[in-house]
Amino acid sequence: MIVEDDFIIKSELKIVIESLGYQVTTMASGAEEAIKKAEEQNPDIILMDIRLEGKMDGIEAADIIRSRFSIPIVFLTAYLDQERIERVKRTMPFGFLLKPVQEKDLKVTIEMALYVSKVDKERRAAEEALKGQEKIALHLS
Repeated sequence: MIVEDDFIIKSELKIVIESLGYQVTTMASGAEEAIKKAEEQNPDIILMDIRLEGKMDGIEAADIIRSRFSIPIVFLTAYLDQERIERVKRTMPFGFLLKPVQEKDLKVTIEMALYVSKVDKERRAAEEALKGQEKIALHLS
């Protein structure tokens, strides 16, 4: 999923992502729309612009999406300052790319984010399975 309020940048990103062999399932222009689409479509990854039109920025939207849906977020921005870096870090992003985004950087970042997300889901599933076994073992004792 791409969240970007600039139509040209959003369209170019879609073309590049699809040329890398990935499918862009949905796009959004604002934070509220991104949250709604994340819930409805549960994409594998979200490329999120930090500055978006509307009341909420991409950092706020990413924080909500991460806490509710555990979807990995990669931030895109042309604006970088220490305050934004600190806010972004609190959302635990899977990547951060500066615009204009280079194709090779985008490819590596998407691959790494998808891999880390997959491993993290497998780890959480294994932990849940262990907790379940521990509960069964306690009940049997």
